[in-house]
Amino acid sequence: MLWVKDEVPGSFFHDSNADDVSSAFAEIMLWVQRSAQYLDRAKAKFATEADGWLVAYSMVHRTVMVTNEQPRPDLRNRVLLPDVCDQFKVPYKDTFVMLRELAVRFDLVRAR
Repeated sequence: MLWVKDEVPGSFFHDSNADDVSSAFAEIMLWVQRSAQYLDRAKAKFATEADGWLVAYSMVHRTVMVTNEQPRPDLRNRVLLPDVCDQFKVPYKDTFVMLRELAVRFDLVRAR
């Protein structure tokens, strides 16, 4: 992660340790842990990943999540980001929609 310190300004990263974000994260984790839908191993895996923090941050700061995952509300062996977003009314979109909305263009340039 040394490249981050050298190449990315400190203002690029946002603090997820704020009390309101921590409270939102606790709410998300409680919902996941109490859910009868998910298997215990799915709950445990979700607890070790960043997705819960991302949704919590988006809840508090009213941002849009970007993910390539698709909602699968009946899935038992994995807690998917779109399903958590739906539960907590956090808007999300996939990467390709975001790129279209931002009018991002990629031009292939041939090396000589």
